[in-house]
Amino acid sequence: MDNKLKLLIQKEYKKCAVDPIHFLMKYCQIQHPVRGKVPFHLYEFQKQSIRELKDNRYNVILKARQMGISTLTAGYSLWMMLFQEDRNILVIATKQDVAKNLVTKVRVMHDNLPSWLKGKCLEDNRLSLKFSNGSQIKAVSSSGDAGRSEALSLLILDEAAFIKDVDSIWASAQSTLSTGGSAIVLSTPNGVGNFYHKTWVGAIEGTNEFNPIKLHWDLHPEREQSWRDEQDQLLGPKHAAQECDCDFITSGNTVVDGTIIQWYEQTHLKEPVEKKGFDGNFWVWGYPDYSRDYMICADAHIESTSLINAASSSINKDSASERPASPLLLTAFI
Repeated sequence: MDNKLKLLIQKEYKKCAVDPIHFLMKYCQIQHPVRGKVPFHLYEFQKQSIRELKDNRYNVILKARQMGISTLTAGYSLWMMLFQEDRNILVIATKQDVAKNLVTKVRVMHDNLPSWLKGKCLEDNRLSLKFSNGSQIKAVSSSGDAGRSEALSLLILDEAAFIKDVDSIWASAQSTLSTGGSAIVLSTPNGVGNFYHKTWVGAIEGTNEFNPIKLHWDLHPEREQSWRDEQDQLLGPKHAAQECDCDFITSGNTVVDGTIIQWYEQTHLKEPVEKKGFDGNFWVWGYPDYSRDYMICADAHIESTSLINAASSSINKDSASERPASPLLLTAFI
C-alpha cells in the first residue's frame, strides 16, 4: 500500500470517527426486503435523528412503522463500537428474537465494510458481537432484571411500549447507566399511562431527562397520502392510527374508546375549585347540595390500597330518576 493511499485511508477513517452520518452513508450496507443488500442511504429525518442521538444522552423515539429506525439504531451502535473503546451496548426487546434482529443488522453492516474499517472480532454469535477494542453489543429478552448487568454505555429498549415489566427493567438499568451511559427508548404507541407514554409526555413537557424524537409517517419522502389511505384498508383505522400516526389515544386496548376519552378531556375537564388536605391531594370540583342525595360508585382494584375512580351521581327524591351529579370527588382509603 503506497503512502498516498495510506494517507487517504487515514483521512477517511478520521472523518468516519467524528461523523456517523458520513460513515453510514458512504460505507454501510443494509438488507432491503426486496432489493437485497443496498447502500445505507439516509433520508433527512434519519440524519436529524442521528444528530439528536449523538447530542443527547437520553432519547425517546415515537415512531411510525417502517421508518428504518431500528436499522438506524443498529448503524449508530456499530459506529460507537468501532470508533470508541470499551463501549458496552445492551439491546432489550419483547422477545429474544426481536432483540437478536438488531444485533443481526449490526453484523450485516460490519461484514460488508472495507477491511480497513472492520473491527477484529473476538466474539460473534447470534446474540452478541465483541471487538478487540473492548466494545460489544448483546441482545436479551425482557425480564425484570434484564438491565441489571455491568456498566452500560448504551441501553436500547426496542418497541418499549410492548415490553412487559419495562418499568422494572428501567429501574434496574439506572445503576448500570449511572457512570454516564445513554439510552434510546423507541416504539410505536401502545395505549396511555404506561412507562413509554409517561416517558414521552415527560420529555415533551421537559419534566425528565429525555429528548423527544417524533417520526410521523409523512416525514418519509417515499410516502404519500395514498399510502396512508391504503394502511387504513390493510390495518383498519384504529391500528393504522397507532402504526402510522404516532397516536397514543387510539392505540392500546381500553374499555372506552380513546377518542371518546379525549373528547371528554377537551370539553369537560376543568381545574378543581379547591385543593385541600395535608398534601393538597383532596380535590373538590363542586360543593354538595344538601337537598340532594349522593351515591358513590367505585372501581377498586383488588390489589390497590386506595379507592380509585370515585364518582358521584345525584338521585332526585321526587322522581327517583338519575340526573347528572354535582362533580364532587371523594377520596377514601381501604
